[in-house]
Amino acid sequence: MEWNPETLQNLSQCFLHTLSPIPEPRRAAERSLSEAADLPNYGLAVLRLVAEPSVEEQTRHAAAVNFKNHLRSRWLPSADSGISPIIASEKEQIKTLIVSLMLSSSPRIQSQLSEALAVIGKHDFPRHWPALLPELISSLHKAALAGDYASVNGILGTANSIFKNFRHQYRTDELFLDIKYCLEIFAPPLQEIFIKTDSLIDSAVSSGGSAANLKPLFESQKLCCRIFFSLNFQDLPEFFEDHMKEWMGVFKKCLSSNYPALENTADGLTLVDDLRAAVCENINLYMEKYEEEFQGFLKDFASAVWTLLRDVSKSPSRDQLATTAIKFLTTVSTSAHHALFAGENVIKEICQSIVIPNVSLREEDEELFEMNYIEFIRRDMEGSDVDTRRRIACELLKGLATNYKGQVTEVVSHEIQKLLSSFSTNPAVQWKDKDCAIYLVVSLATKKAGGASVSTDLIDVQSFFANIILPELQSQDVNSFPMLKAGSLKFLTMFRSHLPKPFAMQLFPELVRFLKAESNVVHSYAASCIEKLLLVKDEGGRSRYVAGDISPFLLQLMTNLFDALKFPESEENQYIMKCIMRVLGVAEISGEVAGPCIGGLTSVLSEVCKNPKNPTFNHYIFESVAVLVRRACERDISLISAFETSLFPSLQMILANDIAEFLPYAFQLLAQLVELNRPPLSPNYMQIFLLLLSPESWKRSGNVPALVRLLQAFLQKAPHEVTQENRLSQVLGIFEKLVAAPSTDEQGFYVLNTVIEYLDYGAIAPYMTGVWSSLFTRLQNKKTLKFQKSLVVFMSLFLVKHGHAHLVDTMNTVQPNIFTTIVQQFWIPNLKLIMGSIEVKLTAVAATRLICETPALLNPAASKIWGAMLDSIVTLVSRPEQERAIDEPEMPEVLENVGYTAAFVSLHNAGRREADPLPDIRDPKQFVVASLARLSAASPGRYPQIIGENLEKANQAALLQLCNAYNSRIV
Repeated sequence: MEWNPETLQNLSQCFLHTLSPIPEPRRAAERSLSEAADLPNYGLAVLRLVAEPSVEEQTRHAAAVNFKNHLRSRWLPSADSGISPIIASEKEQIKTLIVSLMLSSSPRIQSQLSEALAVIGKHDFPRHWPALLPELISSLHKAALAGDYASVNGILGTANSIFKNFRHQYRTDELFLDIKYCLEIFAPPLQEIFIKTDSLIDSAVSSGGSAANLKPLFESQKLCCRIFFSLNFQDLPEFFEDHMKEWMGVFKKCLSSNYPALENTADGLTLVDDLRAAVCENINLYMEKYEEEFQGFLKDFASAVWTLLRDVSKSPSRDQLATTAIKFLTTVSTSAHHALFAGENVIKEICQSIVIPNVSLREEDEELFEMNYIEFIRRDMEGSDVDTRRRIACELLKGLATNYKGQVTEVVSHEIQKLLSSFSTNPAVQWKDKDCAIYLVVSLATKKAGGASVSTDLIDVQSFFANIILPELQSQDVNSFPMLKAGSLKFLTMFRSHLPKPFAMQLFPELVRFLKAESNVVHSYAASCIEKLLLVKDEGGRSRYVAGDISPFLLQLMTNLFDALKFPESEENQYIMKCIMRVLGVAEISGEVAGPCIGGLTSVLSEVCKNPKNPTFNHYIFESVAVLVRRACERDISLISAFETSLFPSLQMILANDIAEFLPYAFQLLAQLVELNRPPLSPNYMQIFLLLLSPESWKRSGNVPALVRLLQAFLQKAPHEVTQENRLSQVLGIFEKLVAAPSTDEQGFYVLNTVIEYLDYGAIAPYMTGVWSSLFTRLQNKKTLKFQKSLVVFMSLFLVKHGHAHLVDTMNTVQPNIFTTIVQQFWIPNLKLIMGSIEVKLTAVAATRLICETPALLNPAASKIWGAMLDSIVTLVSRPEQERAIDEPEMPEVLENVGYTAAFVSLHNAGRREADPLPDIRDPKQFVVASLARLSAASPGRYPQIIGENLEKANQAALLQLCNAYNSRIV
């Protein structure tokens, strides 16, 4: 694209039209820009437009956003994206222009260009853009001399974006060389501007400088702190170790000083707190990683942070500063310097002035509870990544308890009693004190390793439950004091295994009642509590609550659960749907329960089909349907037709509308329904079978495992229909396609094994030469350990189903005597690698039959092969899996996925039960030695010699041991 007045005019018009509220010109402009983006020098032209003062600001801003996004997609696109990258000469020109243009732009445009520069930096800096840092430093010097802090902060913001990349990269020599280069060039000027800005702040504060003057200075210091964090993240640089005193001096001043001109306004206070939070992150980094070098400054910082927190903890806002400051004290409390907290009353003071104020409910918590229940639950129950003040304050107590458990327990227990006493004086007004007490107990409970069991030294659980929690759960008004109800339900969920079963059984109806609460959090917590209770196990792994326990109120429970999905904002409530799934997995499903449940589930399913949004909720819907169908049909198979009538409209809607997210689920449910049917299958199913044979259906990789699962069901239930009208040829075509690629070869074997297992030999015989050819070609071109093991299993299955003669003959049609080669070079070495009890039995029996029945191997000329195969059989049946296992490096295949592809998620409740192809043989070891004893009895003296010459000494001993164990002799 050539830069001239015409280009300027056209691009300006396009960008102006992209801001139009009218769809037609906006879409036309977007199309034009999308087409132009493929042209060489398009990015350069847009950058020049951004710099053109004659063009309106809003048009230039739209162009800057487009430029940033253009670089994101085209600076270094992936090889398989089909996107043409920006040409090398254009890249160089952009890199030459962008810094100066960014610094001369208005703040809105500067922000976009800074992000664009960071995109380039991520790929090119420093190795392919050595000019960047010197240019930034030169501009920084000029801007600092001129006192132009708008430019200073633009440069520091850009440097911050670039250096951020150093934080979470793997520690490699290359990374450390890059950091060293940046430190050598950038650390001195960074310190210079940091110290200079600090002195400007001091003089502005002492002379009563205005907030307007102070704001850019504080912004500059915050950016310097963020850059300091990035440059110190991987290792302590020599420069900063040498100049630690200067940096720590300014850091301490930031934490200890007051700035009334700024702190008197909300915006100003936020800016000061942002700087203090950045300082706390820096000193926490030093405390965590460079404790020895930092210890001389620690006492002063601990005191400064504590003093600051006393003030911050009283404030309902100031969250970021509160959490970062408390994190620092927590790090100190678990370090070698924990003695700072050992003084008399120190822990009590921390608890009263820092912990309790931060754990107490604030207006923001109440708002979140009412306005965004999903986020509230994520933070409160699930422990999201967001550091809430409540959680961080409790983490500080846990940190202190590492070394002072007795003191912490005593102090917190006392505080809990004080809070509960305060509540009892005026429950309607002081309810937040009770909430705080419950929160402390729940948050400080310790989980036992490897289980859901928790314990606490703060209270006697049963007494606390009876006196404090139970009154809330027995309250007749499920809508009063919802936050207290939620906290009580959370307590019950946390300590569920502590409650004796009879006591919990009395509570179940109360929990069912709380599903009617209007508060989204309360009915979600009630559902979660029921779901978790049903998972409780007693010693020995037996479920504590079984079908009979919930049957008295099952109908009411299911009614309330489905009704809860009708509350505003809970239409896709994943906690309720998970509870539905869990209850259906435990309950006795009669026709009376099944009817309303399938009606409720299909009604919800047809709604979410219109716009799938919540993957977790959607997964639990399909799991619920699968478990309902499975459990109900186990009890009464005649219910299958009612399920089909209810489910088919939804499943057909998913297939007809190609709802990509739901297709894998739909195929798994259909497989489940097919397996539950008795042949012959209805025309509805056979239509789906024909759809299944279409190559179009197999294009999305996310659908493949579910399609295979469905195809297996048809092969099992409709083998006659599969062999009609050339359909078997199409099925084997699918197998060939799947087995050719390492990412899907396992799925290909699932199809092939099912064909062998359920179809008559007469039907498959004409195709076997082609099958072997596909397998041997893949073995020759790309053999992986997984493929080789799958092939051993397949050959074994073929042999036990259709006999050794058919196996040998069909193999040898591909190439004369290839059977012997495959046995020698492939079957024998891979047999010992087979894992899994069914697979080990199948392959051991097949290999034993091979050496006891196959003329080619019974021939004296083949005695070495015979002996080698027996050696592998003995290894397989006598040695534990961990001794035989070989790790295969995972080499994920890169698939070209065009557009959206739904990932496959297996439905646990619609899983295929693994069939044992040899149900009559219980013990493969016994089968091996009994077969060998029979064989040797027909030719006495022959086989002991072959065994002595070909089996490892350890395997000879193992074989003798097996013979003795089963009272068999090889003569």
